[in-house]
Amino acid sequence: MPQEEMSVFRGVTRRDFLKFCGGIAVLIGLGSAGTTRVAEALEAMAKRPSVVWSSFQECTGCAISLLQSRTPQVANLILQQISLDYQENVMAAAGDAADAQFKDIVDKGGFYWVVEGAIPTKIPEAMAVAGKTAGEITKATYPKAAATICIGSCSCYGNIQAANPNPTGAVGVSDFLKANGVANPVVINIARCPGNGEDLIAALSYVLVTGKVPPLDSIGRPLFLYGTTIHDSCFRRGHFEAGEFAESYNDPNISEAYCLYKLGCKGPVTYAPCGNTMWNGHVSWCVHNAPCIGCSEPKFWDELTPFTQQLPGIGPFPAQTIGEVIGAAAVVGIGVHAVASAATGRFGHREPPPASESERR
Repeated sequence: MPQEEMSVFRGVTRRDFLKFCGGIAVLIGLGSAGTTRVAEALEAMAKRPSVVWSSFQECTGCAISLLQSRTPQVANLILQQISLDYQENVMAAAGDAADAQFKDIVDKGGFYWVVEGAIPTKIPEAMAVAGKTAGEITKATYPKAAATICIGSCSCYGNIQAANPNPTGAVGVSDFLKANGVANPVVINIARCPGNGEDLIAALSYVLVTGKVPPLDSIGRPLFLYGTTIHDSCFRRGHFEAGEFAESYNDPNISEAYCLYKLGCKGPVTYAPCGNTMWNGHVSWCVHNAPCIGCSEPKFWDELTPFTQQLPGIGPFPAQTIGEVIGAAAVVGIGVHAVASAATGRFGHREPPPASESERR
C-alpha cells in the first residue's frame, strides 16, 4: 500500500489537512469551495507569524484552555507553527530579557496581539508588567498589531474583576481604547470564561485566510461563532418545548436531559457556541451538569445573578416565541445542531443581524 502524502505540518497527512481546511472554510463563510484558500493561508503559517500574548487582570484560565486544548489535533499542530514570541506562562525569558523581547516585537509591528485579562482604570498600577501599567501597554501595542484578539470575558468586558463595586475600575480592551481616544477600535472578542482555545484558533484562521477581521456583532464577537444562543443548539431544548423541566438539583430528570430553565439557565439570552464546540476534547459542556450562567455576556456577573434564579419574562413557550420575548433573532430549530456539526465536527456558521446590547440582556 503506497504511503499517504504528508502535509507541510509534521505528522498530518495531506488528506487530513485538507479535511480540516474544508471545515475552517465552511466555518468562516467561504463554503467548501474555499478549501484551497484556507490551505494556502495555513501552509503560509509555516513562516511562523508572530503572536504576542499579554496577560493582565486574569486567572490564567484562558491560557490554560488553549495550551491544554486536545482537539482538533490538526489545529494543535498548526498552532505549533505559530511563533508565540511572548507569553509569560510558557516563555523561557524572564525579567528584563522578556520585556526587551516584547518591545522588539511590538516595535517591528505586524504581529497578532492576543490579550487575556481586564485593564484596571481606577487603580492603574493594580496591573503592571515591567513597570508599565496594562493601560500603558495597551496604548502602545494596539496601534502596531495586525489584529487584536481578546480571549475570555475579562479582556472582552472586565468579567469578575469588574463586578460591583469594581474597586480597580476593571474594563475590557475595547472599552479602554474608546475611553482613550480610539473612536472605533477593531477588537475581536472571544468571550466566555475561560475563553475557548478553539474559538481563538478559528478567529485567527479567519484573519490569516481573509486578511481582515470577521463580521462582528454589536459587542465585538465573531458572528460565525456567536451568532446564535446557547438555547438554539442545546440538547435539552426539546424538553423545554415539551414543558419538561428539572425542578431541583436532585431531580433525576436532569440526567434525562430535562431543561434546566427553572434552575436559572441563562441559555435563552446567552450568545455562544458552547453546544457546538463543547469542551474537554468535545466531550462535554456546562449544561451537561448545570445551568448556563451566561459567561459570554457583558456584565453577566451582576445582571444575570442570582445564577440559580429563573429568568424573568421567559416562560415555557414555543420556540417561535422565545425570540420575540427576549428581542433577539428568531430561534432556528433543533436542526441547527446538525448543521453546526458539518465543520470540524462541531463548529457552526450563522450570521443573523447584530443585536443591540440591550436586546441581549
